[in-house]
Amino acid sequence: MANARATLLEVLDPPKPRRRIVGRIVWPVVITALTVIAFAVASAGSDTRQDLEYLGELHGQAVQLSIGGESLSDVMSRLARIDRTELVTVVDGIREDLAVGTLFVEEAPPSDELVAVHSLYRQALVAWDRGVGGLASGLLTAADDPTNTAVIDIVANALAELRAGDELYVVMVGELERAEVPDPVAPMPDVVMMPAQGELFSLSQAYVGAARSSRNTLTLKPGLAISRLIPEPDWTVNPEEQVVVPNTSSIIFSVVITNTGNVVGLEETLNLTVTGGPEPFIREAVVESLQPGEQTTVAFDPVPVEGGGVYEVSATLIISGSDTDFDDNEIVVVFRVNEG
Repeated sequence: MANARATLLEVLDPPKPRRRIVGRIVWPVVITALTVIAFAVASAGSDTRQDLEYLGELHGQAVQLSIGGESLSDVMSRLARIDRTELVTVVDGIREDLAVGTLFVEEAPPSDELVAVHSLYRQALVAWDRGVGGLASGLLTAADDPTNTAVIDIVANALAELRAGDELYVVMVGELERAEVPDPVAPMPDVVMMPAQGELFSLSQAYVGAARSSRNTLTLKPGLAISRLIPEPDWTVNPEEQVVVPNTSSIIFSVVITNTGNVVGLEETLNLTVTGGPEPFIREAVVESLQPGEQTTVAFDPVPVEGGGVYEVSATLIISGSDTDFDDNEIVVVFRVNEG
């Protein structure tokens, strides 16, 4: 029926990461197939042209879903050592392709001969979407809550949906071979969302165990950090290990914030306080929501200073929710401004 998937042994002891070559192999085939389809549609009669246009769109969507299935299989084979972002990215990509298919099947097929194909494709899309969504939800919950035992059933049910979708797709391809249905110009690709062969409950237990492996970073880890505090003019450290700023009447401080976690950061508040002058200089700024790994720089108004003065500057990130490491939410520096 479809490409072979990992065995239960491979799930329990997954192979080393391998480079993906699917795209390099598939895209030349896709381009060739689309060219042939376009030529056939252009030379067909009106009724047949509509059917071929429908089958051409179906073929294109199936190719995308086939690539998604390969990606899911690859990620699941390395579940014990991947990070959260990689899993979420693959799942989101598949669900976007499924959404395109769902929009496509909202309209009736162009002819009665394609009604069965249309219905089976719709059912496969629904099953795949439930399966992919349930699989990701179950695995991430398993990683975040090691005491949760319900996730085994959630993952098993999700795998059952994926297998059902695969089987419905095979039946749909069989419908295309009926004499009443126009012959597709290009063969339909295999689409296999089920990432492994084996008994569902055993696979589920293996996947949940892999999701909770200490070698991966699937666990929910929110984390914002102050990466740098940058003055203008820049400071240096003198031989006496004092932080020194060249003679100036004002300093502009910029603060670099980094999302060091694996989930989207919330909008937070950043405070800048400079003491040592006649009055404390206190400013507040909003730090925008950041994607994992993303950075942003917040610049504050110039701070008035005097030559020979000693000051303390602190940048503090006020976290409203949870954070993996609160120690990296503040930077404090004592510095001296050189005399003219």
